[in-house]
Amino acid sequence: MGRWEPNARERLAKAALELYSERGYEQTTVAEIAKRAGLTERTYFRHYADKREVLFDGSGSLQELFVNAVAEAPESAAPIDAVAAGLEAVGTVFVDRREHSLRRQAVIVANAELQERELIKLSSL
Repeated sequence: MGRWEPNARERLAKAALELYSERGYEQTTVAEIAKRAGLTERTYFRHYADKREVLFDGSGSLQELFVNAVAEAPESAAPIDAVAAGLEAVGTVFVDRREHSLRRQAVIVANAELQERELIKLSSL
């Protein structure tokens, strides 16, 4: 796979999750992730700020999806119904991603630094 090909971000995320699952987070380097994705370290850092962030990509999109669904709820909707609309909207993202979500969660649970990062991301929601 050439570096010029599209979907570099997705290739990096897939490679990172595979390596973290196989070797562990701490034993995996950015260079290894980039190599598995067929890219360079420089490309990795164009897409992700650090080694952790690749696991949390998309949290902003989820937050936006949730907020928009709540905001678009009818004014007559009870607050709990507006929140339910937000959760339903976010839930659709995970319909076909169960295996990915389980692998990602296993990597996070195995590392205290990643658990802390996840709590920070979740608290921003």
